[in-house]
Amino acid sequence: MVKIVFPNDIVLEEVDGGLLVRQGDEAYVARNWVLTEPVIALVEAAMSAGLCWMIRAEHPRRNARWPNKRGVVYLAFSPSQHQQWALAVDTIRLATGDYGHAVFNGKYHEQFLKLGLPFTFEKRNKGSGHLVVARNDVLATIEALRDFDHRALDLGRTVRSHTGFATEYDIQQVILERWHEMPFAERYVIVQDEYAVDGELNSRRIDILAKDPRSGDWLVIEIKRAAANLDAVRQVGEYLLALGQKDDFAFGRLSGVLVAERIPEPVREAVLHAGIIAYEIDWPSSLRQVV
Repeated sequence: MVKIVFPNDIVLEEVDGGLLVRQGDEAYVARNWVLTEPVIALVEAAMSAGLCWMIRAEHPRRNARWPNKRGVVYLAFSPSQHQQWALAVDTIRLATGDYGHAVFNGKYHEQFLKLGLPFTFEKRNKGSGHLVVARNDVLATIEALRDFDHRALDLGRTVRSHTGFATEYDIQQVILERWHEMPFAERYVIVQDEYAVDGELNSRRIDILAKDPRSGDWLVIEIKRAAANLDAVRQVGEYLLALGQKDDFAFGRLSGVLVAERIPEPVREAVLHAGIIAYEIDWPSSLRQVV
């Protein structure tokens, strides 16, 4: 197996199913990745630009870290252990061993504009969006990060000053880390969080995908902070419809679950009509079925 040591105690090693990324005492598997020349050049460029953290305080999530071989699909880089990711690449071309386009944190948007670098800015929901850079421009764009003010990655970060869920990510983490306490755990096991429905970098992503190993049935879990709305019900329905058209999900029943801090009455009616199960979650981890 190929193994390479990089700065800041980072070691990349080819293992069955992907690339083992180790930094200090933490590690994860980047599924399907291999140590080809383009991949090595990508990592070296990131290190040279000061993006010397491939494992951060919150990513990858604990349930995706080694020795769990499920891992993640990406390689990601950050300028420090506690800042948000600066760059993520989760496309690998198995036929050539090359990677595809890269995604830079949208909080760099103004700094990219000043340099006039080529990228596609994609606004997502109410967040800061992503900066999608074509394959041929990836290394040059990483080089430009040398001169960036990485404090931009800290802007808008929510700091919890009280007990409760600050983000949907908080709820997702509770469910993942306390899966054995969840009502679904008796039957289902976690397959993947942030499952790409369309199989692409900018795909719609299911918060948690789980499976019954005995029957082959699938469970799609969508999470909303605060009050869920009717769009959340439609979103679960669209996920179920999309998976139902894939060969990998041809066998077994597909079921949907909506989890939110509050499920208003109109949403409960829509959930009931759609055949979806709904739970309200109370801090820190109590779920109760309302539909």
